[in-house]
Amino acid sequence: MKVCFYNVTASFIPGGLETYCWEAGRALARRGHEVTILSGDRGKAWHDEVQLVQFPFRVEQDWPDFGTRFRRLMERLSFARHSLGYLVRSGYDAVIVNKPFDLPILWQARRRGLSAQTLFRSGGTDFFVGDRMFAGAVRHWVSASRYNARQVEERYGRTVKVIHNGVDTEVFTPRGRDPELRRSLGAGPDDLLMVSVSRLIGWKGTRIVLEALAGMSERVRYAVIGEGPEEQNLRAQAERAGISQRVRFLGRIRHADLPPILSQCDLFVQPSIGEEAFGISVVEAMACGLPVLASDNGGLPEIIVEGETGRLLPPGSVPAWRAAIEEAAAAPDRLRALGDKARARAGAEFTWAANAAKLESLFLGGA
Repeated sequence: MKVCFYNVTASFIPGGLETYCWEAGRALARRGHEVTILSGDRGKAWHDEVQLVQFPFRVEQDWPDFGTRFRRLMERLSFARHSLGYLVRSGYDAVIVNKPFDLPILWQARRRGLSAQTLFRSGGTDFFVGDRMFAGAVRHWVSASRYNARQVEERYGRTVKVIHNGVDTEVFTPRGRDPELRRSLGAGPDDLLMVSVSRLIGWKGTRIVLEALAGMSERVRYAVIGEGPEEQNLRAQAERAGISQRVRFLGRIRHADLPPILSQCDLFVQPSIGEEAFGISVVEAMACGLPVLASDNGGLPEIIVEGETGRLLPPGSVPAWRAAIEEAAAAPDRLRALGDKARARAGAEFTWAANAAKLESLFLGGA
């Protein structure tokens, strides 16, 4: 099959949605399919197993500020102006989109003669006024979690199949401890080193961990991987709280470079105060043998088994997060046991190979 992942941000934003396009695409390519990602003309390919085709667009921040959803819709419509003809002409057997903002584009592509099977794989709830009008352009409805599927079903009145996101367990696997690398992350051999991987935006909740860290033992350290508009505010918060020496802001790390860094850490934290559809970075950390503290919301409870692979905590509750981190710091042996179970769960339940096999079955079945 010729499969297209159509997503303007796939080449220049290092988020979960973008990871999905590249990793699910690579897994499909390894099953013998010809896979292309159509994306905006920023950034570059993550690897060479999937073809990247890029077109001009006008980034969302350049549009008048009539709200985030307006800006994102206009960003995608500007991309469609240049990419739509190529999408229709290329003879794809299947086209995958991830956001409601792309539904009008699928609808227009259908009108222009697109014959491919179309799949809407929801990576969030960015619904907008009038989006239901274009739902008929979609043949297959998929979500990364049952939680997200219920939201999409309520919005569009369609039955949604759950296909969990995954991880490449050959790449994301525990590596040996490297004392020098661990020191570069700000931690000694007896410290508890926490890590998070996310865009630094408000709803990801990084500030909750920083608040919890204030007043805790000096041996509790935190490595923050990611970039975004909240970075300066978070740095200032750490400085005001007197914990800047215990927090390392590492910026954006190449996806391929994450496993050795994660393997130096003891605990992964996902303190989202907004709803996570799934949480690819959580599964990647689990595959590297890390237990997880995560907010009890969205699709995260479908990943983490309470008390077995980590803990689920009230979103935004600093006292609950502080208590859970202190508990982890006090029981390193239990933490390692939780990490072993997390690794086993990731390998058994969440792999890109399994994700691709289910996508393939859906397309070949034509249901």
